[in-house]
Amino acid sequence: MHILSRIHNLSTRKKRFLVLPFACLLFLAGFSAFFLSQNAASYFADASYNKLCREIFRSELTGNTLTLHYTLQNPADYGIYEDEARLPVYSAENRALSGAAVTDWSERLSAIDREKLSDENRYSYTLLTRYLALQQSLSAYSCHEEPFSPNSGMQQTLPVLFSEYRFTRRKDIDDYLSLLSQTGDYFQGLLAYEREKADAGLFMSEDSADALISGCEDFITEDSINNGSHFLVDSFAARLLEFQKTYPELLSEEAFDTYYQENVRILKEDVMPAYQMLAEEMTQLSENVCHSDTTGGPDRSADSDLAGNPGGSGKISEKQKHYSLLIQKSTGSYRSPEEIREMLYAQFDTLHAELINLRKQAQASQTSARHTHPLSVEDILAFLQEDMKEDFPSLLSGSSEQSKSPLKKQLPAVSCDIKYISKSLSASSAPAFYLTPPMDAFDKNVIYINPDSSLEGAALFTTLAHEGFPGHLYQTVYARESGIADRQNPLRGILDYPGYCEGWALYVELCSYDYAASYYTVDTEVLKTARSLELCLCALLDLHIHYYGLTLPQAQALLAGFGISEDAAANIYSYIEQEPANYLKYYLSYLEILSLKQEAETLWKDAYSDYRFHQFYLDAGPSDFLSLYERLLAEQ
Repeated sequence: MHILSRIHNLSTRKKRFLVLPFACLLFLAGFSAFFLSQNAASYFADASYNKLCREIFRSELTGNTLTLHYTLQNPADYGIYEDEARLPVYSAENRALSGAAVTDWSERLSAIDREKLSDENRYSYTLLTRYLALQQSLSAYSCHEEPFSPNSGMQQTLPVLFSEYRFTRRKDIDDYLSLLSQTGDYFQGLLAYEREKADAGLFMSEDSADALISGCEDFITEDSINNGSHFLVDSFAARLLEFQKTYPELLSEEAFDTYYQENVRILKEDVMPAYQMLAEEMTQLSENVCHSDTTGGPDRSADSDLAGNPGGSGKISEKQKHYSLLIQKSTGSYRSPEEIREMLYAQFDTLHAELINLRKQAQASQTSARHTHPLSVEDILAFLQEDMKEDFPSLLSGSSEQSKSPLKKQLPAVSCDIKYISKSLSASSAPAFYLTPPMDAFDKNVIYINPDSSLEGAALFTTLAHEGFPGHLYQTVYARESGIADRQNPLRGILDYPGYCEGWALYVELCSYDYAASYYTVDTEVLKTARSLELCLCALLDLHIHYYGLTLPQAQALLAGFGISEDAAANIYSYIEQEPANYLKYYLSYLEILSLKQEAETLWKDAYSDYRFHQFYLDAGPSDFLSLYERLLAEQ
């Protein structure tokens, strides 16, 4: 009966169609002509591509409430609906499913004709193709990642993300407490991964394990919870109070007290035991590895001399293959380790000669007095925004020209809060960092400063240029308001290109020494060259330790030539060993920008300006450097 009804309805529609006016028939004829045209092929290609990107976007954010919360303020606008707050728990099965999904996406992507896409989708298609291919290559080295790095592991990152979890509705508070209570399960999943690493002979070094264990033991105590001094207590109370002031009808005093006590309970009964458990389990794993490995550390089969003969035998190890892929992921550079090595050495020699010459000149000259009092953080950010105007495109947010934004909506003025890293995290945290805002609410930004870093003077000025203007904050807001990750295709908003971002931040940090010259009595040219030389040396160490097998005694002997003590050299070596490709993420990416800039100067000739190059880089949005180079050539 149901089938007959459908046939009857179809017959009825057919009769109605036969009596349509002649004008409608002409319209339909034109409509058919469109679908047979080249425009139709492009339309369908773009539609298919955007649909796939939206599907990948939703898949990547679903089931991970913490990431979703930091990515989108209004997930429903992007078709994402979640009732239950969840942290993703690692398992070998989930890893296999994730790998299968990447393979499926790659196959579906290859079925779309790139040449029929719009210009921007064609560029995005190239980025995504390379991005997925890299993910597939890295999946073969799953046990080489380190989620519990003593300096940047999840035991460090998770508390910071919890402390900044925004409360804009009552459900956010409930979700936060639910996620906080899942800390133990989350760590258990990562511990399962650490056991896989240990079984594969890829467990972290004993020194790294000791640093991790010590950090976990010191992270949280019952006294710090009871007296309210722990940052997960006071930050929660501060956010509750702010929410209550904004929405007094949604949070009574009684509800406030209930939430506060629940946070304290979870910290005592879930979070503190989770860190204790993590310390105990990693202690046991470390002891087992040391007892079963007479070398007392990770595999050093790749050891070599400083001349750069990998492994001493010319044979590339699995560790080296993974590190080469990690360089691509961290920097966006597709250069070989050998090419990177030569690039770094050439830069080092140039900078070393420049520094010697600059110091000679500085001894023979007198620096005129400028500022006689220290500048506040607020002063510096204001000066930077003024000084950068001639060299960088203006942000549209909050300006009278914001109608030019592809977002086609009112953009609120950008604000930036300066916060200070908690004492419980400061010992192993960076001097400063920028917390990326949600894609759909990028007006409120936060920069963290480490109070133990003793940043002041020109160092504070250039650090704020790196994190704020024209660094991370500026670049992030520029990308958001450019509309490259809109609701039609939001995927580019979550594709991770750390080299594009960190290379830019270092590039503008070094540029900002020229701005700092107007405010400080120090010789900023000497400081800029010394800073660049220091990072270049660390990038070389990064490459030699992880690819060419540089040992600690070799590193100490090398650094002694620069007046660095054995203990200081050991600390540098330990950090680089724990953070593979981290220095390259900054410095190699910076050199890639300089290379791209030089190519732009060659191509554009008299039409070149720094302003035009900066606009090109920012308009392209987060990308790998091979794609950026191709985009630059295509603009000719």
